[in-house]
Amino acid sequence: MEAGRTLDSRFIGLAAVSGAAGGVVMAMWMMIYSAATGNGFWTPLNVCMASFVYRSDAQMMMHEMMMHPGMSMNEPLQASHLAVGFLVHLAFSIVVGVAFAIVILIATRALRLQLLTTRYGYAGAAVIGGLILYALMMYLILPAPIGANPVIPEMTPRGAFIIGHVLYGITFGLVAFALLRPTLAAPTMRRAAA
Repeated sequence: MEAGRTLDSRFIGLAAVSGAAGGVVMAMWMMIYSAATGNGFWTPLNVCMASFVYRSDAQMMMHEMMMHPGMSMNEPLQASHLAVGFLVHLAFSIVVGVAFAIVILIATRALRLQLLTTRYGYAGAAVIGGLILYALMMYLILPAPIGANPVIPEMTPRGAFIIGHVLYGITFGLVAFALLRPTLAAPTMRRAAA
């Protein structure tokens, strides 16, 4: 397999940019949804993503929400929470983008899946990856027993979060395909097609 030759710093950098683009679109969707449902525009970053670092604040909010069902998650904006939430979300988005790009490259090369060398095939694979990521996060990684952040599955609207992951996949897929297209068609695939 020749995927190793293409995994240079340029490939990783472009995959990271693509992941960041997907993360920005996902965050915007979640913030718009949050504002539209009365939970505040900045809540997904200020509360949800920041809860990875500020766990005691998140636990206190969950306790308050249990005591007062229907309570809004719209907390006062805290610059430190907003900055941490943005950085955590962006870091996750970049790591996932690089992972998606590597998996798709390997699938393209090792399995010779020509469909993944097309815009729609690449974006479709990224959407499937986004849905798999959603399932892994909501049902395995975030809740107990792993418990990376048990607050998020409790506080996150499932439908909006699924749509957010689909939007991440679409955005990542389209941006990554445009940026990484030259690396998708391996020399061995071009020779095989000739």
